[in-house]
Order: sequence, then structure tokens, then C-alpha cells
Amino acid sequence: MTSSRPDPRAPSERDWLAQERALAGAGDRRDALLARALRTAPASVPPHGFAAAVARVAASGPVPHAVPDAGLEGRLLQTLLVLMGLVGAGALALYGPQWWALAREAFGAGGAQWSLVAGICLLLSWLPTAARWLVQERRSPEAAA
Repeated sequence: MTSSRPDPRAPSERDWLAQERALAGAGDRRDALLARALRTAPASVPPHGFAAAVARVAASGPVPHAVPDAGLEGRLLQTLLVLMGLVGAGALALYGPQWWALAREAFGAGGAQWSLVAGICLLLSWLPTAARWLVQERRSPEAAA
């Protein structure tokens, strides 16, 4: 014996009656707002042929990932990264001994050295990923051309 379950998304008779009472002025304001929203048509509709245009784009396959006019932005980004590296190296050269003394004081002589070793290990573990990103970045413009 098969029995069909009622759709949980369908409004119940009780909800519908509550909305009707609210529209008549004798109910909860939230029910009246919901009833008005359900009776109002959407403010905008998709343009004519929208579904066909989306289907054509989807059928044409993946779009190559090429960003036009990215040359200037790429050069600016590289310049900023180089400047940040130089400023970081300058700050390390200027304040490094003070930072090292503070680290030795906070963690002890052995703790500061082990934290330095841990930082070097993290850097070395990140380098292969960075190299892979650089290689993929250099290959992507050639594949698009």
C-alpha cells in the first residue's frame, strides 16, 4: 500500500486561513506581509531569450581564464611585493637584534633558537608550493595564446 506524504513546503490550511484573516485586518501583521508578498508578481523578469543564451554559453564549453589588461596590474603587484620585501628586510636589519633579544628573553635561549628553526622549516615547506604557483602562472598566458 503506497501512501503519498504531503509536501512539507506546501502551506497548511491553518497557515492559509491565518494569512486571509491578517489581510482582513484581524490577524498577525507578519501573516499579512507574507500574504501580500505571495500575491505580488516579481518586480523583474529575465530578458527574452535569457535561457537560450545561458544554454549556448554552457554548451560552448569552459571559457579560457584570460584577464584582459592585466599587464599593468601585474607589474604594479610585483613592484609592491618587491617593495614590501625590501622594507621587511630593512626592518629586520634595523630591528632584528632587538627582536632577537626580546625572543630570547621571552622563550629562553633554547626556545628562541627552536622557534627560529621552526620558522625556517615552515618557510622550506612552503617553497615548493610557491614554485608550483609561479610555474603555473608563467604557463597560463602561453596556453591562452
